[in-house]
Amino acid sequence: MPKKNLFAHVYRKEILEILRDKRTFLLVVFLPMLLFVGLVLFYENMLTSPNEEVTVAVNKTADSALLDEFHRQNKDLIFQKVRDPKATASAGDSDIAMLVDPNALTEMTNGGSASFVIYSDSSDKNAAAAVATLSAQLSAVDKAFVTARLTKADVPAKTLDSMNVQIKPLSDDSAETDASRLMLTIVLPMLLCLGVTIGAYPVVSELFAGEKDKKIIDALLVTPVKRGTLLFGKWSVAITVSLFTAFVSLTATLLIIFFATTHLRKALDAMSSPLALFAVGMLAVASFATLIVSIQTIAAIFAKSMKEANSYQSPIMMLAVIPSFMTMFISMSQTTTAMFFIPLANISFLLREMIYDQFVWTHLLATMASNLILAAIFLYAAKRIYSNNNYLLAK
Repeated sequence: MPKKNLFAHVYRKEILEILRDKRTFLLVVFLPMLLFVGLVLFYENMLTSPNEEVTVAVNKTADSALLDEFHRQNKDLIFQKVRDPKATASAGDSDIAMLVDPNALTEMTNGGSASFVIYSDSSDKNAAAAVATLSAQLSAVDKAFVTARLTKADVPAKTLDSMNVQIKPLSDDSAETDASRLMLTIVLPMLLCLGVTIGAYPVVSELFAGEKDKKIIDALLVTPVKRGTLLFGKWSVAITVSLFTAFVSLTATLLIIFFATTHLRKALDAMSSPLALFAVGMLAVASFATLIVSIQTIAAIFAKSMKEANSYQSPIMMLAVIPSFMTMFISMSQTTTAMFFIPLANISFLLREMIYDQFVWTHLLATMASNLILAAIFLYAAKRIYSNNNYLLAK
């Protein structure tokens, strides 16, 4: 049988076995997809603004006139007079708690200073937003009283304003769009890297380490098929499953973002061509998959059993995912062409360029070239190891 037909036979045989195993198929395709949908909705919730209405528990002796003035200026501030404000906030009956002097308004009107103590749960996103809203209102009232005092003393109110500072983004996009793009540059590379590694590792372990558990490795090695043909056929099956998982995951992720989110969708709406993100993403993922599967193949060949092979895959998964967070520490302006030659991390830089509409073709070529060259090196090493009976027949 010609060499090409032998490869096709090995590939067809192994892919059919994977498809027949419904448990493995569900594990490598649909479980990651459900996981990614949940992660997208989780990150969408992180971008969702908390309730605009703020409930503040205050002591019963608090100055009612001042609280009424706060509420008049900001209708979203709701004050509840209770015996123990801290206990009320701790029980979740209010967003935050505040202790106010009984005669705060009188003290401030007569030129004195009133005391305000705010208590909040630092781990609660709604509480943090409530503190920001209340602090802004307190600052506004404080500035109004200071201005009135300066006017009474015939001192211009601008005396205290020596500078007028404004902070604006470099881009022309809104703050919400920038936040959505930033979140998507974190979420999308992480999900794609997870999709590739999760989709490949059960298959790689089954194809190589599973032969040793099933005690068929001896019979397999005496067949007329060359070791290289066997290896490349099995490796191609793992690549196919990995890319299929990545394709399904990327499709599901983009569809969920487009139809089920509000904030993350703003990043897609701001792009000139979201379909280009899908196409470039799949090209980058294809090169990434060849590298990861080659590394996983070496680990599976070394393993003496499925259990040992699976234990090797966890560090490899971390190796694939951790570099996807490099964009959190390196800004767009700090990114150089050399960074697109960094294996594993380059896919994150490339996807960020697409999300921010600053795509450069040479960066795609650099990403694919570096991943494919390194994948070829690892695949050659895997072939040498697979040709050594000391690793295949080790007990």
